[in-house]
Amino acid sequence: MAGESESAGSIDTVGEKISEITDGSRIIRTGRAMATRTTSLIQESYCYRWLTKEPDPDVIVIDLRETYTVGPFITLLDKIIPHVERAWQHSRVGAITTNVYEQLNETVFEPLSETRGYELAVAVLTPPEPPEEEQPSADDATSDDETA
Repeated sequence: MAGESESAGSIDTVGEKISEITDGSRIIRTGRAMATRTTSLIQESYCYRWLTKEPDPDVIVIDLRETYTVGPFITLLDKIIPHVERAWQHSRVGAITTNVYEQLNETVFEPLSETRGYELAVAVLTPPEPPEEEQPSADDATSDDETA
């Protein structure tokens, strides 16, 4: 038992010495500062906030497969679509349609997408980003009442 307490004490002493050495190191301080800055940049990013955002309690999700009106229609589509897809892939009409689409894409759509008119149309027709709405908390509501 006495040997265990001596080794524990020496481990603590070594840990303190390592801490003293690393605290004074310019490289470690720089690394820690970079890690802190990187962490804050990531946590402030739109993507991180979007992925970690709490779900809106006012949003109700309804699984249409479980409804009486749409559920049977979706079930029917789930059973039919694989058969229609297989028939389409092996049909002559499917092959001709695919070839026509590829030709139109190469000769018409790709050159058209490089024009200024196309870029202007995309810029005009692209919807704006919805603004983020912040709902006032209970503290905000009481502070507004006090100032009025």
